[in-house]
Amino acid sequence: MMFKVGISGDLLNSENEPCFGNDPLELLKNRKDIEISWMDKTISEITPEMTSVYDAILLNLPKANAHSVSNTDCKLKIISRFGVGFDSVDIEAMKRKNIIVTNTPNAVRRPVAVATLTMIFGLAGKLIKKDKLVRSGNWNQRTNFMGVGLSRKTLGVVGAGSIGTETIKLSKPFFKNILAFDPFLSKEEISKKGAVKTELHELASKSDFIVILCNLDDSTKGMINSEFFSNMKRSGYIFNLSRGPVINEIDLEKALEDKKIAGAGLDVTNIEPLDTNSKLLKYDNVIITPHALCWTDECFNDIAVEAISSILNFIDEKPILNQVNK
Repeated sequence: MMFKVGISGDLLNSENEPCFGNDPLELLKNRKDIEISWMDKTISEITPEMTSVYDAILLNLPKANAHSVSNTDCKLKIISRFGVGFDSVDIEAMKRKNIIVTNTPNAVRRPVAVATLTMIFGLAGKLIKKDKLVRSGNWNQRTNFMGVGLSRKTLGVVGAGSIGTETIKLSKPFFKNILAFDPFLSKEEISKKGAVKTELHELASKSDFIVILCNLDDSTKGMINSEFFSNMKRSGYIFNLSRGPVINEIDLEKALEDKKIAGAGLDVTNIEPLDTNSKLLKYDNVIITPHALCWTDECFNDIAVEAISSILNFIDEKPILNQVNK
């Protein structure tokens, strides 16, 4: 019997080609026991009808919840998330159904860390503002747009997991000090990663640049709020490359309006896509990218290979390396 794999249609580009390239798909196409098909691009949620057809789903943005697997004829055995986050999947519901959920932490570690530094460099150097000077014929106003140096500054990292660790590693040549908040790691563990363990609001008050790289769960939702912003330096910048709801967006807008912070860089927002009427778009000291700053040909190829490998390991009864609902 053929093992049926459904692939998120939102992983197709405007030319209906895989956005991660064709090479990773060969891993599936070369197997005579696997049948692959692309799912509808427009769906926002996996339906019970889909899980009655597919043995495995390579999942990007659509949500997978308890209703998705509610049919008695549910065939689904594994969901392989295209990326590191898995907040769009009801982990407990899948666990009750003995459906394995995996992610791709290794493929995104370096790309997201690089994207984090890209945002820091862009805001610190006033990159977008200086680009606009040239385009608007105001070259000679450049002395009014002095950047911020990093070599005497402190970086604060919220979340010292896989991506946070890589960010600390890449940031060491640029910053004088690196602080990290992570309630799951000891002082010694964080020290080995190259940072100093710090409580959240102490990190806010001591850091010049703060990056949010933690998971989204009940304990982190809205964690970066008005109290946090009040503790930040007025010259401080905050960056979020984790999940939008970790930051209370209304509090962030207020902090920007009151000039309690110097600026922000967001690759994620509370609601995606961001409404074009969002107040965040009116600030020229805010950089916002469409949850895609780390997207490169290398990154997506590696994510696809890692995600597909989890499905193949399941079929071949090999160890599942990245299972998140054991």
